[in-house]
Order: sequence, then C-alpha cells, then structure tokens
Amino acid sequence: MAAESIVIGDACMIAHGVYISDADWHGIYDRAEPVGKTKPVVIKDNVWIGDSAIICKGVTIGNNSIIGAGAVVTKNVPPNSVFAGNPAQLVKELDDVEFNTRANFLEDPIKLAKDFDALDKYTLGNNSFIGWIISLINPNDSH
Repeated sequence: MAAESIVIGDACMIAHGVYISDADWHGIYDRAEPVGKTKPVVIKDNVWIGDSAIICKGVTIGNNSIIGAGAVVTKNVPPNSVFAGNPAQLVKELDDVEFNTRANFLEDPIKLAKDFDALDKYTLGNNSFIGWIISLINPNDSH
C-alpha cells in the first residue's frame, strides 16, 4: 500500500498476508488523499517477513533481518536482527556472518536443477514399477 514510496531490496522473502504501508491512508470524507504525512518504508536486502506481519510507515528494516509472523513493526529494525510481537521488539541478534541468501541459492540455475535431480533420485531411489502397482491395489500397504 504505497502512497508515495516503499523500497524493497534484493533477495527478500515476504510471506502471505504481509501488509506494508507508507501512509495512514484516507480520511473519513476525502478518501482520495492520504491522511497526515507519508513516510517512506525501506526494506533492505535479504530480509524475511513472516505471515501477516504489518510494516508501518517510516520504518527501515536492516539487511538480513527477520520479522516474525503477526509482528507489528512501528520502529526501525537494525541489520541482522529478529523482531517479533505487537509492537515488534528485538528477540535475537544474528551473528554478522556471510548469509546464504535466496540470491545465492538461485545464482546457478543449471547446478540447482542438477541438485534437485540428484535429490529426486535419492528420495525416489527405492521406488519400482511393482511397488507402484501394489500401491494402486492396496494403498495402505507400506511396501
């Protein structure tokens, strides 16, 4: 819900139902203009925001931080932090190390595809045509 400015960095994960707003939104009578002053929201790189969290106007969330599900973030979140609750508070400081990000995970799609193929082969390695037929005839059989 951007009236003016919401900036989201690289490799962020934003779960279902997250609400991010840079304004208090509309008044009772004039619903075309934001009420009061808008303040930009900045979400830095590699941030993870949990289900149904609310990020309020004027908030900056630092690199590598995590916002817990259902949190209401009303103040800035420093880098490498876990915040949760209503209002959101510091739960844990994360070590300032090199983080493995979604960008790292997706940087080599050919290797990623090969890794998924290898995982499938390992996971499904004991499957057989006969086992599949048995599962059709007797789905509760654990063979």
